[in-house]
Amino acid sequence: MDLGIAGKVALITGGARGIGLAIARRLADEGCRIAVADLDGEALAGLPGEWLGVQCDVTDEAQVAELIATVERELGPVNILVNNAGICISQPVAETTLENWEKALRVNLTSAFMLSRLVLGGMNERGWGRIINIASMAGKLGGLTSGIAYTASKAGMMGMTKSLAREAAPGVTSNALAPAFIRTAMTSAEVEEQYSKVIPVGRIGEAEEVAAAVAFLASAHAGYITGETLDINGGMLMD
Repeated sequence: MDLGIAGKVALITGGARGIGLAIARRLADEGCRIAVADLDGEALAGLPGEWLGVQCDVTDEAQVAELIATVERELGPVNILVNNAGICISQPVAETTLENWEKALRVNLTSAFMLSRLVLGGMNERGWGRIINIASMAGKLGGLTSGIAYTASKAGMMGMTKSLAREAAPGVTSNALAPAFIRTAMTSAEVEEQYSKVIPVGRIGEAEEVAAAVAFLASAHAGYITGETLDINGGMLMD
């Protein structure tokens, strides 16, 4: 099925590894022109040569502004923004320092706000755009293995998604995904075995499944979906 996004410029933060890389690959397969922002310069060096890789600390406002300027200069205006960059600080309340609280919020939530703010005006002027935020089931459940800072940042991302959706309409949509346990290089065998037993479909998810959902929400077929948080959790949370 043609998703109608060939030639669109897609920017994926935290896109050099894991879920972000799977998203970048899927959007590239759909014909998008790919820009990847990541803090890991070594991982960026391993990306396909036709992609634009930009080393960027997404918590730094000046670097974020330069990132958008670079993408626009090299590829054109951003049509699809995927706010995927994130960190997980798994600490209980009593052990969570203010520094770690603020770090989680800045990486996971404030970065998405800064990037969305920079691209939204141009999307509105052109009458088309997609903002897709990678949240988490933790933001709905309060976290199973993640700490309070991560959980709060992801819940905030879902609220921000709705606010953006109202302001961005009618031509621009804003949606979020709330994955549960997804297999990446950092997923331990113990976690996979433990949670596969309680997930109705009997396994944890694959990064490519998250990427497929992103591709649909970015597509021309999803123009009537906005302000939504799509669960990707194998039935672990049904709401």
